[in-house]
Amino acid sequence: MKLGRRFIGADINLGSIQTTTKRLLTVTDELGRQIGNEDKYLGFEVYNVNNYDFFRNPVEAKELLIQALDIQPFTIDNVFDGELDGRKVKILPTNRIATRADLEGLVANLPYAVYDAHKEENPSAAVDHITLVCMGHEPDLKAALENELSEYVVDVEIVDILRDKKELEFKREAEASVIVEDGKLTIKSFYPMNLLQKLSLQKESVSDWRELVESVFVDWNYDGAVLEPAVIDIPEKNGLVVGVYDVPADAGRIKVKITDVLSESLEVEVG
Repeated sequence: MKLGRRFIGADINLGSIQTTTKRLLTVTDELGRQIGNEDKYLGFEVYNVNNYDFFRNPVEAKELLIQALDIQPFTIDNVFDGELDGRKVKILPTNRIATRADLEGLVANLPYAVYDAHKEENPSAAVDHITLVCMGHEPDLKAALENELSEYVVDVEIVDILRDKKELEFKREAEASVIVEDGKLTIKSFYPMNLLQKLSLQKESVSDWRELVESVFVDWNYDGAVLEPAVIDIPEKNGLVVGVYDVPADAGRIKVKITDVLSESLEVEVG
């Protein structure tokens, strides 16, 4: 950091990420005082990539994708998972990239008798329109399926969520009530809806919202771009965040970041 270099780090352990974040914020503050106005890089950002918390559960992932893509699910046992815009949809494994081996079950169970009838009726027309949905895939996946079905004309497309559907949202927004009153910023409530859903809990059954929280960051003078928290509330093991913080006299645009125990965060601005 003293040399102005930039780094990328990765970890799937939320505790490690939060500890490292706290340390980096301390180092950034110290270096900022040491180097003054020199042109050095002192900021950093934390990203939650690939919707990891959802897609490690393949069954739940399939249901989420069906909902998010507006796929009409088949109600009876079928080699395909549903239909979308006249195309049959097959959802491939979501906890890794899709490979040619993942096509074996599909190829083995296709309705070849129907394909033969369509081919006899119109040899140049597609006997089926297939959409493969995946989270990353081998580059030759489409060609591999077409090669397996080389006796027929088959319209194959791949929807790669990581590449084609980056804007897709699978998560339910958290709810929070944050106020500034009598010189204090108070988090009155926080309900991470995805976490409650996973725990099969209702809001009314949570006795203390702080039990669901991993950390609270507060930036008293948010610049609209980068969160630079002056308050870093990460409790010790089995501890709880404070939830009430003194507002400094020079506070301006206040931004609060609340992170739950699934590493999902809600950011709110407080007037």
